[in-house]
Amino acid sequence: MSTPKPPRRRIAGESRPGAPAPKPVAKKSAKPRPTARTKPPKTSTQKTSTQKTSAPKPPAPEAPSRPVASESAPAAADSRARRFRLQPVSRRLGALVALTVAAVVFGAVFGVRGFTDWRNEGTVVEAHEKAATTAASAGETIFTYQFNQLPEHLKDAKTTMTPSFAKKFESIAPALQELAPQRKIQVKATVRNAAAIECGDTCRADRATVLVFIDQARVASDAEQPTVFGNRIKLKMVERDGRWLVDNIEAL
Repeated sequence: MSTPKPPRRRIAGESRPGAPAPKPVAKKSAKPRPTARTKPPKTSTQKTSTQKTSAPKPPAPEAPSRPVASESAPAAADSRARRFRLQPVSRRLGALVALTVAAVVFGAVFGVRGFTDWRNEGTVVEAHEKAATTAASAGETIFTYQFNQLPEHLKDAKTTMTPSFAKKFESIAPALQELAPQRKIQVKATVRNAAAIECGDTCRADRATVLVFIDQARVASDAEQPTVFGNRIKLKMVERDGRWLVDNIEAL
């Protein structure tokens, strides 16, 4: 008699003996994404129903009522307009006053300065005219002489000169005193014209350079008729104690 076999353990997932085999489970396939559908156009019926079912619009806000103008409003507006009109006028008036003051100050300053310059210029011109007159007289005294009156001539000539130039003139007197008596020379000088030379910015009322046109008629022992020489000389004149004196002589 055979011994019965003990029952065998089942492996996980193994079916019982004699049980029907399980059906294979089909794998789930990925569902396709739904495509976008175009919405059908709304018909007039749908619009009507939509309009009927839409919420009513809120009422439009009422326009604010204009404030009633009081009796004092025109007066305030008039004063405000007057104030705005007066501002430009006052500015123009202030600018005009400022320009007037500036013009007065400018005219006063430059007027006084111009008057001073004019007065100074007039003083210089007047002084130079006196210098020219004195130079003409001094030229005739210096260049007129006679062979037999040379000491008197030297004395008279030196009175028209400054002390420094008188010494210089006296140093050349011996040559004249030696030559004039030998030939019995007599000279008469006559000034035709004399005028102060323009001095520009260096003008001074106490100094002047005078251009003198002088003729000299000379007579000698060996000539029957006088010989006339026309000369031009420049005399430098200076004022000393109210007198115009010759400070230098330059022949041209």
